[in-house]
Amino acid sequence: MCLSAIEDATQRPDRVINMHFYAPVWQRPMVELMRGTKTSDETVEHVRQFVYTAGLTPLLVHKESTGFIYNRVWRAIKKEVLHIVDAGVASHEDVDRACMIIIGMPIGPFALMDMVGLDVVRDIEMVYYRESGDESDAPPKVLLEKIEKGELGIKTGKGFYTYPNPAFQDPSWLKGNKD
Repeated sequence: MCLSAIEDATQRPDRVINMHFYAPVWQRPMVELMRGTKTSDETVEHVRQFVYTAGLTPLLVHKESTGFIYNRVWRAIKKEVLHIVDAGVASHEDVDRACMIIIGMPIGPFALMDMVGLDVVRDIEMVYYRESGDESDAPPKVLLEKIEKGELGIKTGKGFYTYPNPAFQDPSWLKGNKD
């Protein structure tokens, strides 16, 4: 929900601001600050200073945006890798390997989606789809099929990988020796 949809429910819409922390905060010490349509510059600056005193880096989102900053970047990656696998271009394992090797991610996007929960990933994708109405924003079949089978990721023991010992944790997996 956009901040502007709720800011008028307060007596002080000029003091309404959206703060988005990334868990765990001690590993991701940043906070995205998104102003509403009536948020004052004074409120933004006050909250920025508070974030600094908490030892975190404030990132300012200048206007309302579904997903703030980083989640929009993550969404683009997630959307594209799902479409790559859904279209049969590559396996989820090789997509994860590419991201781990080239970008240096500790785990790939499919392993990360398993951590988040595939049902949660679908629900997030539905927000973007409902907002745009663009069919390319709809959750792809590969994701929906996993959910239909009850394969929701770590929480069910199976998603794109099988848990508790997913293949990507084997040291030889990154070299393509195990899938």
